[in-house]
Amino acid sequence: MDLKLSSVNIHHIWHYPSSSSLSYLYHLRVEGCHNLKYLFPSFLVKHLVQLKILQIWDCNMMEQVIFTDGLGAEDQWRNHTIFSKLDLLSLKDLPKLTSFCFQNYSEFPCLTNLRLKKCPFLKAFISISVSRDEPRADHHLQASNLVHNSAVLNEKVVFPSLEKLQIQNCDSLEEIIEAQGLIADTSTTQSIVRETTTITFVFPKLIYLRLNKVPRLKSFCSRMHTTQWPSLKHMEVIECPKAHIFAPKCPKSQVEISNQQPLFCVNEDTFPVLEELTLKMNDMMKGICDGQLSLQCFPNLKLLNLHCFPETSTTLPYCFIQSLPKLQKLVINNASISEIVWSEGLSDKGRRTSAFYQLKELRLSKLPQLTLKTFQPSLLSFKKLTTLEVISCHGFIHLMACSTAKSLMLLERLSVADCEMIEEIIACEGEEIQGSIIFPKLKYLKLSGLPSLASFSSAHHSLEFPVLQMVMVTKCPKMRKFCQGDLSTSNLQQMHVARDEEDELWWEGDLNTTIKQMFQ
Repeated sequence: MDLKLSSVNIHHIWHYPSSSSLSYLYHLRVEGCHNLKYLFPSFLVKHLVQLKILQIWDCNMMEQVIFTDGLGAEDQWRNHTIFSKLDLLSLKDLPKLTSFCFQNYSEFPCLTNLRLKKCPFLKAFISISVSRDEPRADHHLQASNLVHNSAVLNEKVVFPSLEKLQIQNCDSLEEIIEAQGLIADTSTTQSIVRETTTITFVFPKLIYLRLNKVPRLKSFCSRMHTTQWPSLKHMEVIECPKAHIFAPKCPKSQVEISNQQPLFCVNEDTFPVLEELTLKMNDMMKGICDGQLSLQCFPNLKLLNLHCFPETSTTLPYCFIQSLPKLQKLVINNASISEIVWSEGLSDKGRRTSAFYQLKELRLSKLPQLTLKTFQPSLLSFKKLTTLEVISCHGFIHLMACSTAKSLMLLERLSVADCEMIEEIIACEGEEIQGSIIFPKLKYLKLSGLPSLASFSSAHHSLEFPVLQMVMVTKCPKMRKFCQGDLSTSNLQQMHVARDEEDELWWEGDLNTTIKQMFQ
């Protein structure tokens, strides 16, 4: 049975303890019901044996999903598994939601997809509040009244089947898993919230993790802990400014308990199959750029996407880039870097091994300090590069040396845009080049917003583009000729030209003549 409630002006959905019809409920979506403070009273939860999809969206007054009256009527269900078949749980646009429920009996053995979005006061997915008068044996379930509950998951919540975890715009979250301690009695002056015992959290089936705009997030867990992600393939950490993303695992004796725990304590076993990593924020590179991480932390990484660290000059250690043997795509955007990799102190043996030898796509944008060193082939190999995109990199006078250009045998797309200082794409100063420079696979070439560009190359050498099909030239006012040497574009029959905000096709028999006529 599917039940969808939208914009219903009610304060309660279910009133009576006997609700056997709930046992047939498969999909429940509640949206725009602004008078609801909670969805289920606790005595009804036991009936949700078939519920697979639960979506709660845009309910302005919702404070809890499961409400308990504190009278103990729900205690008989505390040790029972509820939501036994729940597969998808989505909480979105709930401005007053503070927790999922207030008890310790919730488990989700079949949950594969958990989405939490725009819940600014969400402090705990499950908040445990146990009286200090209860027996000592239950103290491991108790939470000190002094503990600030700002977590999504409690350590008693297990997700053996979880595949996707997405948390976005949850402004009050400080940690992902809440492992609470307690003050044992009123005479005790020291909390045991931070025990010296290290906890290990394992998400055996999680494939996708996204943490987006969680401004107070500091760590995965405030206690000493490690995490294991044996199935994780895609991870994004975006605008979490208070989090230290990565730190190496180290012996407990070397860890200051008072220090903030990193989001991820990593070694070679933490992310064995991670393929895509996106990081966005100023401090995100701490742990990578300081060279602390093990050289084999991301053995299967194929995509590295780095955004927004413009305030501090940063360079990726060469040893880190070299340790990514399967990296195929690198994106760097809005950063203060003068070169991509830092090779100072590298041993002679390390210099003999090139980085980027599997790289196929390189996209660089808004890197005002980046210079020609990026494309010098002594340490970096671009032999398998198929796509090169450079946008708003104002430090370039030339994009690449002739020797680098000759190595781009697989390049299919080249786009250079909005680089104020660039005068030519290929520069051959001080190099002796034998034979032609050939781009045997290049099909697409775009030159746009380059006010200083005079030509593709000013050297007197031959350029060959045997399969070039499209050339786009926009806002290059100083460009009068494509190149000075011989030029072969046997497959090119037209050129896209933008003048006065209008795009038109132009062809005068060859590329040099077309560009010359274009500006006359």
